[in-house]
Amino acid sequence: MNEEMNDPGSFPVEISGWGLNDSFFVEKTDLVWLPSGEKQVLLRHALLAGAIIFVRLQSAKTASSPIPIPYQVSAVRPMDCRGQCELSLTQLHPRLKESNAGHVASKLQEDKDIYESLDSATQMEFEEVLR
Repeated sequence: MNEEMNDPGSFPVEISGWGLNDSFFVEKTDLVWLPSGEKQVLLRHALLAGAIIFVRLQSAKTASSPIPIPYQVSAVRPMDCRGQCELSLTQLHPRLKESNAGHVASKLQEDKDIYESLDSATQMEFEEVLR
C-alpha cells in the first residue's frame, strides 16, 4: 500500500472494522491524502476517535488483493447532510518486541519463593495422607 501511495491524492480503498453498534462493516470509499500528510476518509458508519480500522487499497494494477493496513481514527467530524462522517486517520505501526529477561510476574521475588514453599508443603501433606 505504501509503495503505491507515495504521493498526495485520492485513492480508492476498502475500509473494515467495528462500528459504534459493535457490528462489523466493510465500506468502499476514497482515502484522501493531503499535501500536509494527513489522511482522511468519508464513511457512512459512525466511529469514535481512537477506533481501529483496516484500510485496503483497491488497485487495478495488481491481481492479488493488498494486505489491509491498520489505522487509528484520530479525529471525527460530525455527520454531514449526506449521512457521511469525515475521519482523520493515523497509520499504526507494529511495536518492537521487548525482552522479558529479568522480569517476573510478581512484584517481589519473595512471592515466588513463598508460593514454591507452599507448593512443596502441600505436596508433603498429600504424601503423609497417602501413607
